[in-house]
Amino acid sequence: MDLGFRPSRDGFRFGNSWPRGAPVTLAGLPLGRVHGGLCGGMAYAAREAWLAGRPLPDDRVAPARGPLADRLWRAQLASLRLPLGPLRYLWFQLPPADRRRRRLTLTRGLPGLRAALAAGTPALVGLVRVVSWDPRQVVQHHVVLGYGLTETAAGAEVAVYDPNHPGDDTVRLLVTPDGTVTHTGGSRVVAFTVVGRPGRPGRRAGRT
Repeated sequence: MDLGFRPSRDGFRFGNSWPRGAPVTLAGLPLGRVHGGLCGGMAYAAREAWLAGRPLPDDRVAPARGPLADRLWRAQLASLRLPLGPLRYLWFQLPPADRRRRRLTLTRGLPGLRAALAAGTPALVGLVRVVSWDPRQVVQHHVVLGYGLTETAAGAEVAVYDPNHPGDDTVRLLVTPDGTVTHTGGSRVVAFTVVGRPGRPGRRAGRT
């Protein structure tokens, strides 16, 4: 199943490269500082634009301020689902529980992705990337946009738009039958699940 989203055409032209600690503002009001990037906002905004049939801006550099920056801050907040979103990541990262994380991928990640794609909506996919008791490590986790899924007896291949790999249509999550996950871009991934609010049906919904 492939919805036809393509990162090279439908993703942002710039990568998830934001100065650590850069100030975050929305409509001129300070909200805090960037810690760990705005991957969730980029994936969320790209999905909403694709569902609505709207092209993304041609900006090649991540904006520090202005309408696009405001749009991404709002999308980031929507993708986090505060306050429970970060708390879920904290639970997912706790050691050791490797079996629990593999089960997360098999019982929540893949089924959630299947359901979203069947409804014609790319899914926000949260990647658990660290195993640690340290709550500060929660910023190491990552969000991508899943738009395709191929499943065989050998496992599953998930096509994703990864904001850390702008313009790359080849990035995949490879899942073995026991729930082990490999990111073809080289990032460590120990599990994944579907996160954020569901995408609203748009003009492209149902088209595969």
